Amino acid sequence: MSNGNLIVVLGPTASGKSGLAVEIAEKYNGEVVSCDSMQVYKGLSISTAQPTKEEMNGIPHHLIGFFDITTNFNAGEYQNLAREAIADIQNRGKLPILCGGTGLYIDSVIYNMDLANVPENTEIRRKYSEYFSEHGAHALHDILANKSPEMANRIHQNNVQRVIRALEVYDMTGSEKKEYYNKNMKKFSYDRLLIFGLKWDRAELYERIDRRVDMMIEAGLVNEIKTARENGLKSTNTAYKAIGCKELYRYFDNEISLQDAIKQIKQYSRNYAKRQITWFKRIEEINWINCIAETGYMSGKSEIFTKIENIYF
Repeated sequence: MSNGNLIVVLGPTASGKSGLAVEIAEKYNGEVVSCDSMQVYKGLSISTAQPTKEEMNGIPHHLIGFFDITTNFNAGEYQNLAREAIADIQNRGKLPILCGGTGLYIDSVIYNMDLANVPENTEIRRKYSEYFSEHGAHALHDILANKSPEMANRIHQNNVQRVIRALEVYDMTGSEKKEYYNKNMKKFSYDRLLIFGLKWDRAELYERIDRRVDMMIEAGLVNEIKTARENGLKSTNTAYKAIGCKELYRYFDNEISLQDAIKQIKQYSRNYAKRQITWFKRIEEINWINCIAETGYMSGKSEIFTKIENIYF
């Protein structure tokens, strides 16, 4: 596959990706394509940290807030939509900038991999869903660990939907999900690809995450999740994986206090960031940019612009 130019801005949650992507787009006549498995949903703008109009600063953003929260969505569907958006941006003579932190979604765009080759199998999915309902998440995860220890290490047992999908693909292909997806991982989908990754000191990143959660609460996260629940969002929906859903549902059901729910949201977000960092370490082509807490941004910004200008202009 040969599809022209693409810039990717990636990093863990709360690392400042959106701000950098907008700055690049302003400077080089670009548009941003969100690469976030949760930002595609309407009604969860706070939980999914969707950029505001002010933060977009007039730059067109794609694949944000267009699916209903009860619509299930997967990487194969995202791959098609993202590649269509990127092609449209290119055809209009602009520079596409893929921005996000969902590792598999990023892989699905930048690598020459065809996720459509593993269709959904409702019978297999139903089998594992029923097993989960009867035996719980831990027992279901144990099945995956026996079949594919590597994928079991990468998927938390509470992420039941991903565990079921991994088991589904394994049963259909006789191989690990990672192995199946990565057959062509070294073949890039774009002629001129630049990948920038934002790197923070771990303690500083965790402080940023905690502050972001506090800001989400102040912005109305509790009411947003409550409204989503009233509108039919269930644990079986993909959007339920958005930040705060699981914890605040427990608060709504009087299982935990709001203070404990907030603590759990922060812990979950930190754990998620750690998994993101681990995923990104596999991509050797990332140009890592060190971020500095004192300035709230990054050193080496000039290096970013120099690389872009050397490759694209």
